[in-house]
Amino acid sequence: MSWVEVHRGFANSATLFVAILALWSLALRLRSQPLNSAWFGAAVVGELLLLAQFAVGWLLWFQGLDSLLPRAWIHVLYGVVAVITLPAAYSYFSKIADVRVQTLAMALTCFFLWGILLRASQVVSLPSF
Repeated sequence: MSWVEVHRGFANSATLFVAILALWSLALRLRSQPLNSAWFGAAVVGELLLLAQFAVGWLLWFQGLDSLLPRAWIHVLYGVVAVITLPAAYSYFSKIADVRVQTLAMALTCFFLWGILLRASQVVSLPSF
């Protein structure tokens, strides 16, 4: 299995995982429940998945595969945004006193991140080696 396939696999997994996080947090909001420790644990796993994808992406970049990307800097920009979104949102929205608003804010953040991951996968079409 090549690093391109690993990166693509991490991308698919991260996209599905973030979509589940978004739907989960929205369901918690609709039931008027705060984000619980299970959701935060899943968010940490999702962030680790994004960091692994980011690391493999940089490995591919330093191997010179950036020349295969039609818009390499856009793809890198989406990768950076994907990695910093969840921690930045949590550090900002954790200061909100109303837990219902906090849950909704994290749901919207996860939906935004899901859109970023979907868009990043459309920017690139790497061949398999």
